[in-house]
Amino acid sequence: MKVKDIIIKACDFVGKDELASVLNAGGELSDENVALQEKLVKCFNLIREEIASEYQPIMQVEKFVVKNFKLEFSSFANDVLEIYAVKDKYGRNVHYKIFEDYIFVCAKDVEVIYSTPAMALSVDEEFTSNLPERIYAYGVAREYFFINNLYEDANIWEERFKGSLQIMLRRKSEVKIPRRSWI
Repeated sequence: MKVKDIIIKACDFVGKDELASVLNAGGELSDENVALQEKLVKCFNLIREEIASEYQPIMQVEKFVVKNFKLEFSSFANDVLEIYAVKDKYGRNVHYKIFEDYIFVCAKDVEVIYSTPAMALSVDEEFTSNLPERIYAYGVAREYFFINNLYEDANIWEERFKGSLQIMLRRKSEVKIPRRSWI
């Protein structure tokens, strides 16, 4: 998923069709459109951070070879917010204890599942998410209207954003219907 595609969708929601058409065509942006694009990218980064911190953490999986039972946080490719699981090479959970600079692990080859903070992205960057672009665009529209002090419009987009998030992230479970006895 590209940030640029989300910005183009958000332009439709906030009534900035000129920027959307220029971004679609890949043309040269005017100074006004550059400022608008930067503002929308800032709104996108705020929304991505909100989603990552409140609704759906950004998960990473890395494999390590542990020496002396210590797995240093500096050896991770990304910043670590929370450790969700440590598994051995057979996929079994491994006991671990978190210290300030390292994790004490009772295995040699491990796979660590952890969450990372949302890093700021630019307009040309890509990211992965299982949420549709439309939800991000709703959030960008909300932030844009909040920044421009258009609170009534912002509340409309907030309802769409929060409602869509709740629908997409609700727990889906198997529906079980009780057996009936036939007469």
